[in-house]
Amino acid sequence: MVVKNLNGHAIPPCGCGSWLSHWRRCGKPSEAFSRRQSCSVVVCNNPIEQGGMVQKEVLEGMRALGMVGDASWYVVPLCRECNGRWGATLTVEDGCGLASARVEETCGVGVMGDPTTQGT
Repeated sequence: MVVKNLNGHAIPPCGCGSWLSHWRRCGKPSEAFSRRQSCSVVVCNNPIEQGGMVQKEVLEGMRALGMVGDASWYVVPLCRECNGRWGATLTVEDGCGLASARVEETCGVGVMGDPTTQGT
């Protein structure tokens, strides 16, 4: 799967504590990926260190077929190096278990540091 790496620091982590914790709680990786325990980027074998914000990418050939992009933000498990490549197009394992970054659709525990959303 091809994704675009976004600068996720613009969104504070949810009440899970970090975006990696959010992915661990809400992502649904395949059994094979779970055994792998390394960065979700296909050519990377570094250990998972961070939850990275991404959007699914639509390639030119797909646009020609009338496919449109998905504006939703997702969290994938990345190493520090791959997560630092903001704006880069990354090929990640299909079974990495994208987790929606929309808290209301996943963990529902609110934004850290915001007492009005804790425990919701």
